[in-house]
Amino acid sequence: MLNKTSIRNLTLLLGSTMTVMAGATIAPALPEMTLVFQDVPNADFLVKLVLTIPALLIAIGAPFSGALLDRWGRKPVIITGLILYGLAGTSGFVFDSLFGILVGRALLGLAVAGVMIGFTTLIADYFSGDKRNQFMGYQAGFMGFGGVIFLLAGGYLADIGWQYPFLIYLFAFVILPGALFAIDE
Repeated sequence: MLNKTSIRNLTLLLGSTMTVMAGATIAPALPEMTLVFQDVPNADFLVKLVLTIPALLIAIGAPFSGALLDRWGRKPVIITGLILYGLAGTSGFVFDSLFGILVGRALLGLAVAGVMIGFTTLIADYFSGDKRNQFMGYQAGFMGFGGVIFLLAGGYLADIGWQYPFLIYLFAFVILPGALFAIDE
Protein backbone atom coordinates (compact mmCIF):
# COMPACT_ATOMS: atom_id res chain seq x y z
CA MET A 1 0.00 0.00 0.00
CA LEU A 2 1.25 3.47 -0.86
CA ASN A 3 1.83 5.86 2.00
CA LYS A 4 1.66 9.65 1.73
CA THR A 5 5.42 9.99 1.15
CA SER A 6 5.32 7.47 -1.69
CA ILE A 7 2.37 9.26 -3.29
CA ARG A 8 4.20 12.58 -2.89
CA ASN A 9 7.35 11.22 -4.54
CA LEU A 10 5.39 9.65 -7.39
CA THR A 11 3.53 12.94 -7.87
CA LEU A 12 6.83 14.82 -8.05
CA LEU A 13 8.20 12.39 -10.63
CA LEU A 14 5.07 12.25 -12.77
CA GLY A 15 4.73 16.02 -12.57
CA SER A 16 8.25 16.35 -13.88
CA THR A 17 7.25 14.55 -17.09
CA MET A 18 4.87 17.36 -17.93
CA THR A 19 7.71 19.67 -18.95
CA VAL A 20 8.73 17.35 -21.78
CA MET A 21 5.14 16.64 -22.71
CA ALA A 22 4.38 20.31 -23.34
CA GLY A 23 6.07 20.44 -26.72
CA ALA A 24 6.68 16.96 -28.05
CA THR A 25 3.18 15.58 -27.76
CA ILE A 26 1.60 17.51 -30.61
CA ALA A 27 4.54 17.39 -33.04
CA PRO A 28 3.05 14.49 -35.04
CA ALA A 29 -0.15 16.50 -35.61
CA LEU A 30 1.56 19.51 -37.20
CA PRO A 31 1.45 18.35 -40.84
CA GLU A 32 -2.30 17.77 -40.69
CA MET A 33 -2.81 21.05 -38.81
CA THR A 34 -1.04 22.85 -41.65
CA LEU A 35 -3.54 21.36 -44.10
CA VAL A 36 -6.54 22.12 -41.92
CA PHE A 37 -5.54 25.77 -41.48
CA GLN A 38 -4.12 26.32 -44.99
CA ASP A 39 -6.59 29.15 -45.64
CA VAL A 40 -5.28 31.13 -42.66
CA PRO A 41 -2.66 33.71 -43.72
CA ASN A 42 0.85 32.55 -42.69
CA ALA A 43 -0.54 29.16 -41.65
CA ASP A 44 2.82 27.39 -42.06
CA PHE A 45 4.50 29.80 -39.65
CA LEU A 46 1.60 29.89 -37.18
CA VAL A 47 1.32 26.11 -37.00
CA LYS A 48 5.04 25.90 -36.24
CA LEU A 49 4.47 28.53 -33.58
CA VAL A 50 1.90 26.20 -31.98
CA LEU A 51 4.81 23.90 -31.18
CA THR A 52 7.29 26.54 -30.06
CA ILE A 53 5.26 29.20 -28.25
CA PRO A 54 5.05 27.21 -24.99
CA ALA A 55 8.86 27.20 -24.75
CA LEU A 56 8.96 30.98 -25.14
CA LEU A 57 6.38 31.46 -22.39
CA ILE A 58 8.18 28.97 -20.14
CA ALA A 59 11.33 31.08 -20.45
CA ILE A 60 9.41 34.28 -19.77
CA GLY A 61 7.26 32.84 -16.99
CA ALA A 62 9.84 30.83 -15.03
CA PRO A 63 11.36 33.76 -13.09
CA PHE A 64 7.90 34.99 -12.16
CA SER A 65 6.90 31.47 -11.12
CA GLY A 66 9.81 31.39 -8.68
CA ALA A 67 8.65 34.67 -7.16
CA LEU A 68 5.07 33.35 -6.91
CA LEU A 69 6.29 30.17 -5.21
CA ASP A 70 8.00 32.25 -2.56
CA ARG A 71 5.08 34.63 -2.16
CA TRP A 72 2.03 32.33 -2.34
CA GLY A 73 3.61 28.99 -1.49
CA ARG A 74 4.51 25.92 -3.50
CA LYS A 75 1.23 24.05 -3.33
CA PRO A 76 -1.10 26.86 -4.56
CA VAL A 77 1.16 27.61 -7.53
CA ILE A 78 1.46 23.93 -8.45
CA ILE A 79 -2.29 23.31 -8.12
CA THR A 80 -3.07 26.38 -10.23
CA GLY A 81 -0.42 25.32 -12.75
CA LEU A 82 -1.83 21.79 -13.02
CA ILE A 83 -5.36 23.04 -13.61
CA LEU A 84 -4.22 25.61 -16.17
CA TYR A 85 -2.01 22.98 -17.82
CA GLY A 86 -4.92 20.60 -18.28
CA LEU A 87 -7.31 23.26 -19.55
CA ALA A 88 -4.90 25.20 -21.77
CA GLY A 89 -3.22 22.07 -23.08
CA THR A 90 -6.48 20.71 -24.44
CA SER A 91 -7.17 23.95 -26.33
CA GLY A 92 -6.30 22.30 -29.63
CA PHE A 93 -8.97 19.68 -29.08
CA VAL A 94 -11.60 22.27 -28.17
CA PHE A 95 -10.86 25.21 -30.49
CA ASP A 96 -11.22 25.25 -34.26
CA SER A 97 -9.37 28.55 -34.47
CA LEU A 98 -5.62 28.63 -34.96
CA PHE A 99 -5.42 31.83 -32.94
CA GLY A 100 -7.44 30.25 -30.11
CA ILE A 101 -5.03 27.35 -30.09
CA LEU A 102 -2.06 29.75 -29.97
CA VAL A 103 -3.55 31.52 -26.94
CA GLY A 104 -4.06 28.13 -25.27
CA ARG A 105 -0.50 27.14 -26.04
CA ALA A 106 0.81 30.40 -24.58
CA LEU A 107 -1.14 29.75 -21.38
CA LEU A 108 0.22 26.20 -21.39
CA GLY A 109 3.74 27.63 -21.39
CA LEU A 110 2.94 29.72 -18.31
CA ALA A 111 1.44 26.66 -16.62
CA VAL A 112 4.53 24.60 -17.40
CA ALA A 113 6.72 27.32 -15.90
CA GLY A 114 4.80 27.13 -12.62
CA VAL A 115 4.67 23.34 -12.52
CA MET A 116 8.29 22.85 -13.58
CA ILE A 117 9.72 25.34 -11.10
CA GLY A 118 7.30 24.21 -8.41
CA PHE A 119 8.10 20.50 -8.57
CA THR A 120 11.84 21.11 -8.79
CA THR A 121 11.67 23.49 -5.81
CA LEU A 122 9.78 20.88 -3.80
CA ILE A 123 12.47 18.32 -4.56
CA ALA A 124 15.03 20.76 -3.18
CA ASP A 125 12.78 21.34 -0.14
CA TYR A 126 12.16 17.67 0.61
CA PHE A 127 15.60 16.19 -0.05
CA SER A 128 19.22 17.08 0.66
CA GLY A 129 22.66 15.71 -0.12
CA ASP A 130 22.85 12.29 -1.74
CA LYS A 131 19.09 11.75 -1.41
CA ARG A 132 18.48 14.90 -3.47
CA ASN A 133 21.02 13.81 -6.09
CA GLN A 134 19.41 10.39 -6.29
CA PHE A 135 15.91 11.82 -6.62
CA MET A 136 17.06 14.29 -9.29
CA GLY A 137 18.40 11.27 -11.18
CA TYR A 138 15.00 9.61 -10.92
CA GLN A 139 13.43 12.85 -12.10
CA ALA A 140 15.68 12.94 -15.19
CA GLY A 141 14.83 9.30 -15.92
CA PHE A 142 11.10 9.96 -15.63
CA MET A 143 11.40 13.00 -17.89
CA GLY A 144 13.20 10.98 -20.57
CA PHE A 145 10.83 8.04 -20.33
CA GLY A 146 7.82 10.36 -20.29
CA GLY A 147 9.07 12.12 -23.41
CA VAL A 148 9.20 8.81 -25.28
CA ILE A 149 5.79 7.65 -24.06
CA PHE A 150 4.03 10.96 -24.74
CA LEU A 151 5.59 11.32 -28.19
CA LEU A 152 4.51 7.79 -29.12
CA ALA A 153 1.02 8.44 -27.78
CA GLY A 154 0.89 11.74 -29.67
CA GLY A 155 1.83 9.96 -32.90
CA TYR A 156 -0.78 7.29 -32.37
CA LEU A 157 -3.49 9.84 -31.61
CA ALA A 158 -2.45 12.06 -34.54
CA ASP A 159 -3.20 9.10 -36.81
CA ILE A 160 -6.78 9.25 -35.53
CA GLY A 161 -7.04 13.01 -36.01
CA TRP A 162 -4.93 16.13 -35.55
CA GLN A 163 -6.89 17.29 -32.50
CA TYR A 164 -6.54 14.09 -30.47
CA PRO A 165 -2.95 14.52 -29.26
CA PHE A 166 -4.13 17.57 -27.33
CA LEU A 167 -6.11 15.23 -25.05
CA ILE A 168 -2.84 13.94 -23.57
CA TYR A 169 -2.64 17.19 -21.59
CA LEU A 170 -5.49 15.89 -19.46
CA PHE A 171 -2.71 13.93 -17.73
CA ALA A 172 -2.40 16.97 -15.47
CA PHE A 173 -5.70 15.96 -13.87
CA VAL A 174 -4.23 12.52 -13.08
CA ILE A 175 -1.45 14.23 -11.11
CA LEU A 176 -3.74 16.77 -9.44
CA PRO A 177 -5.16 14.44 -6.71
CA GLY A 178 -1.62 13.46 -5.64
CA ALA A 179 -0.65 17.12 -5.45
CA LEU A 180 -3.75 17.98 -3.43
CA PHE A 181 -3.31 15.05 -1.05
CA ALA A 182 0.42 14.51 -0.67
CA ILE A 183 2.20 17.83 -1.11
CA ASP A 184 2.94 19.61 2.12
CA GLU A 185 5.00 22.73 2.54
